[in-house]
Amino acid sequence: MSETVTGSVPRARVLVVDDDDGCRRAVARTLDRAGMAADLASGVAEATGALAARHACIVTEFRLADGAGVDLLSRARDVDPDVGRVVLTGVVDPGVLEDAVNRGAVHAFFGKPWDPAALVQGIRATIERCRLARENRLLVGRLTDRNRELERLVAERTAQLERAKRELEAIFDAWEGPVALTAPGMTVIRANRAYAARGRLGLRDVPGRRCHEVLFGAHSPCPGCPLAAAATGPARGAGGPAGSVPVEAQPVGMPSGSVAFLCRYAA
Repeated sequence: MSETVTGSVPRARVLVVDDDDGCRRAVARTLDRAGMAADLASGVAEATGALAARHACIVTEFRLADGAGVDLLSRARDVDPDVGRVVLTGVVDPGVLEDAVNRGAVHAFFGKPWDPAALVQGIRATIERCRLARENRLLVGRLTDRNRELERLVAERTAQLERAKRELEAIFDAWEGPVALTAPGMTVIRANRAYAARGRLGLRDVPGRRCHEVLFGAHSPCPGCPLAAAATGPARGAGGPAGSVPVEAQPVGMPSGSVAFLCRYAA
């Protein structure tokens, strides 16, 4: 697509296709003066054999002795969608050329005789347009790949958290006696099955209720409740209006930054 000349400056390579040898060479000289390198082909067959070289741009006559220039450009687009495609012609069917432009087979066209400065400017603009399209496609592809990787990592992490949640719930429910995670205001956040069974409630009916209401049917906190003392560390106390049920409370840091208490009651 480019070659390196003295000073390591890249030169865009342009394939010039015309069955008029004089036109081919004149375009080549114009490109050379503009700092671009030209490969020459006399027709569709010769140019088709050169498509694998991946030129930055192809400039072709509309009508060639062995075929149509727009067909060559369509074929070149199939090989490399980012190759610049320019028609330089003296005889053209406007309807056919307009259709080729609309189908994306041609980026620009110039008439013969051509203005060298305008031709060079048009070829450079076409090459730049195609370069930006290529880079945009690559960036979109990379972004898509990264999004897919992020989605995979999120799904993997979500599955890990779900497994951990189930394992913690299984451990929580494995305790024989009533156990609950309780907020400082004595509202139950999470309870095990033994806790719900003690209160004769379904497991999902316990969260949001106060602990003394669930376990003992009391309207006020238990006199021996250890939650206040547990604010500074593990504490022991007694549950129930008569203080007949031993209970241990331990402070637990929550993901939100708040503190709750893990309360374990005697079976």
